[in-house]
Amino acid sequence: MPGFLDRHRAARLMRRQGLDALVLAQPESIQYATGAFAGVATYWRRAGAAFVVVPADENVPLAAIVGDLQAKTFSAQSGIADVRSHRIWVETDTYPAADPTKPVRRPRPAQYELTAALALLRDVLTERGLLHSRIGLELGFVPAADSPAFDAIAVDWQDCTGIVERLRSIKAPLEIEHLRRAAEYSSAGVRHLLQSIETGMAAAQMAEIWKAAAYAEARRRGEPAPESAWSYISVAGDGFGPGEAARDGDLLKIDVGCVLSGYSSDGGRTAVLGTPHPDAVRIYDALHRAFDAGFDLLKPGTALADIYRVTSTTMWDQGFETYGRGHFGHGVGASIWSEEWPFISADSDAVLEPNMVLAFETPWYIDGLGGFIIEDQVLITDRGCDVMAPLPRELTRIS
Repeated sequence: MPGFLDRHRAARLMRRQGLDALVLAQPESIQYATGAFAGVATYWRRAGAAFVVVPADENVPLAAIVGDLQAKTFSAQSGIADVRSHRIWVETDTYPAADPTKPVRRPRPAQYELTAALALLRDVLTERGLLHSRIGLELGFVPAADSPAFDAIAVDWQDCTGIVERLRSIKAPLEIEHLRRAAEYSSAGVRHLLQSIETGMAAAQMAEIWKAAAYAEARRRGEPAPESAWSYISVAGDGFGPGEAARDGDLLKIDVGCVLSGYSSDGGRTAVLGTPHPDAVRIYDALHRAFDAGFDLLKPGTALADIYRVTSTTMWDQGFETYGRGHFGHGVGASIWSEEWPFISADSDAVLEPNMVLAFETPWYIDGLGGFIIEDQVLITDRGCDVMAPLPRELTRIS
């Protein structure tokens, strides 16, 4: 199957939670599992535009429900034989012969009908003998307005958001390659930007320079350009907003990423134009030491909560006892954001495993001084971690 779903791991996680199947509803989860686009109706990010049924028995094939516009393509891309379709707003037909089964004088829905998609889902579960069983549904995605409609299907719905997060946190080789290349393009853009910044330059100008250089790196390598790129670049100010035109002594926070095949990289560095304020140097050095302390723990078997504790304690022990950032990094991958589970936080129950890809970071935004960030995207390996696109971690001074 073209997707990245590990059926054996999925079966083990379902057994642990006492589930008989998963019903994937989030577009990113469906693409991850099947390798296929779930259809334009998923852009509304409401439940029912598409479903994929993943039985706990890994020998039983998947089934899918998608909008009729994408059904044929979805089946071809995913390799799933059992693909059922519901009507969406887009009118389709065949040529030269009209479809004799096509409804007459029956307008299509303005978007799609959740009840129609759920009827098909009920049929799949009935045929698979899964009615009256425990089924996992991504309740972290399903809107509250849509949730009651699922009660029409006689199953015991359980939240499987955590299972899907754990499945997606372990990257396949192709996913790792997407993330590595995206990080390399982004880092090339940062290197070029740091050589291009001048007094009077605004954050928006810096973002354009960075993006152009990142895309140029892809062209230089003869590889496809990223689908998109994002940046949070700030000049002094509050450290998060863009701030004003750069002046001597201003901190420059550069937090950027490229999106390649749906996978977003994430990395960040801090620079200063001219001579930094002594307090800025002191704070940056503390963040750097905290980064190094946490980074040393990035290896298989380490609890993310322990990484958080060591990183925080390092800051506190340097006199910054009010520093209370909620997480020091996160998974990266196929998401509408650059951040996904697991988070390096105090309450995390996750443990690092080989082939996880995370962004590890120690940021701080201080109104009146500016923004600080040190962030590396890393691949957890069998022995430790691999920084996917290294850059110097020292405070870069631009003269």
